[in-house]
Amino acid sequence: MRPRGWAASGVATVVVTTAVLGPLLVNGGIALRGDMVFTPDQPWKPAWLGLDGSVPRAVPMDAVVSVLDNVVPGALLQRLLLVAAFVAGGLGIGRLTRGLGTLAQVAAVVVYLWNPWVYERLAIGQWPTALGYGLLPWVVIAATAARAGRPVGWSATALTLVLAGVCAPSVGLVGALVAVVVVAVGGSWRRTAAVAGLAVVANLPWILPGMLGTAVHASRSQFDEFAARPESSLGTVASVLSMGGIWKTSVVPPERTHVVVVGVAAMVALACVAGFWYAVPLLGRRTAAAVAAVGVLALALAVLPALAPVARGLGALSTDWPAIGILRDSQRYLAPLGLVLAVGAGALVERLVTRARRGQPAWWSVAFLVVAAPVLLLPSLAWGLAGALRPVNYPSDWDQVAARVADGGGTVTLPWTGSYRGFAWNDHRAVLDPAPRFLPGDVLVDDRLFLRHAVLPGEDPFLARVRDALAAEDPARALGDLGVRWVLVEKGNGVEPSDVPPGNVVFDGSSLSLVDLGKPRGDVDLLRQRPPWSMVTAGDMIAGFVGCVSVVHLLRHQLRTRR
Repeated sequence: MRPRGWAASGVATVVVTTAVLGPLLVNGGIALRGDMVFTPDQPWKPAWLGLDGSVPRAVPMDAVVSVLDNVVPGALLQRLLLVAAFVAGGLGIGRLTRGLGTLAQVAAVVVYLWNPWVYERLAIGQWPTALGYGLLPWVVIAATAARAGRPVGWSATALTLVLAGVCAPSVGLVGALVAVVVVAVGGSWRRTAAVAGLAVVANLPWILPGMLGTAVHASRSQFDEFAARPESSLGTVASVLSMGGIWKTSVVPPERTHVVVVGVAAMVALACVAGFWYAVPLLGRRTAAAVAAVGVLALALAVLPALAPVARGLGALSTDWPAIGILRDSQRYLAPLGLVLAVGAGALVERLVTRARRGQPAWWSVAFLVVAAPVLLLPSLAWGLAGALRPVNYPSDWDQVAARVADGGGTVTLPWTGSYRGFAWNDHRAVLDPAPRFLPGDVLVDDRLFLRHAVLPGEDPFLARVRDALAAEDPARALGDLGVRWVLVEKGNGVEPSDVPPGNVVFDGSSLSLVDLGKPRGDVDLLRQRPPWSMVTAGDMIAGFVGCVSVVHLLRHQLRTRR
């Protein structure tokens, strides 16, 4: 990349990252929102590798976090990972658009990082998905080199696919789709098959526990509930085309509920799509065609489940194969469209700047408007989603409870009404129960999903037994038979005294209380059905080996190049 190109994309990336993650960069504590749950020190558990039998939605990223926060405190690790998502995305887009001028590269970076999709993924707490989004430009770069037969391209492709698979199953699938399409367009069938095989190997850490797990009772309606939604009267397509349309209406940016904002954003998106034509010489004909094809596929994947027949068909399949539930929340798969819009925006601005320099200065205004449009249409992304990512500190109650439950035995958390909580010390923001990631041992949380208009049944058969035990005539004895010793009451979440099984209250703080039911008669670890340990760990080792070999090969190539 030209020096000025690196500077342009680098400066734009730093500015956007600081503007979005500001509250985390200037304050201490940990931001807890939606699925974004970090703890000061996450203990190691077999569940992080999918060995608890549940659907592996956070496998193996939880394992990576658990290992890394032995070296880096959880609060700092959260910041590093979120910053990495923006830096990887910004520099990756800068690398894809390295043949463009300064303003064009800035436009590409801003469009890629400042959009409703990024806002909504952060608002819902799916930071691994945002991290995988940052990897997508590098997947394109690596796969392009692999298609050309360059050995370093294969190493880079393997590494980016492993990293994508680590982030989340959905990210692994998207990364695989991008890599396969880029290699397939203009490449040989052998290379296409090879990159497809690499994609399977890279995603073994979640594929194997997903296939071998014991999850049951997937809901037929889950794809209906998690389908993309229109944010205004313009409909679903306008929302999705402009990188919005998340299913959870409570996290939709406030400005996106206005028809004018969505309409203008959709028109800007169409202009960027049109501008992508000018990027063909920049990317090369085959790479440009591949990126365009992936963008169209992403748009289709996001929109199709919003059609009732498609949602019903996927829901029916998930009742027999619960792991298909990983595909729900189809708007997540919109990520590759961001590549098309960002590169198209850069190419469009380059065209406008060229016209302005040829004696038509009015085009300067249009070029700057394209650069500023994402920010003007989505101001609430600034400063941690307008303060929604403000970090907090866990009360000391959590450390005291963690020390007590370390004595052994399973822990049940109350309320037994889903897995999301609203704590007063976290401004009552809905957050995934931190107990499994904060406390040692087996922590059992209700896995039903309580949505606005429906309750989706849980998928873990053992948790269904826990629910029955809580409703038994003698809940303390029934829970003890399942290996449960502790009952954790998370105050302020609607737990009534009658909901708590009788036992010895060993801790009663301002936000938590802990009940000791006595030494359990059963053992959670022995009673739960788990996938074969050897097969799951073998998949982890194979994917890890591929990633390590790729890193070594890339480092050797870099040293050789410098010499």
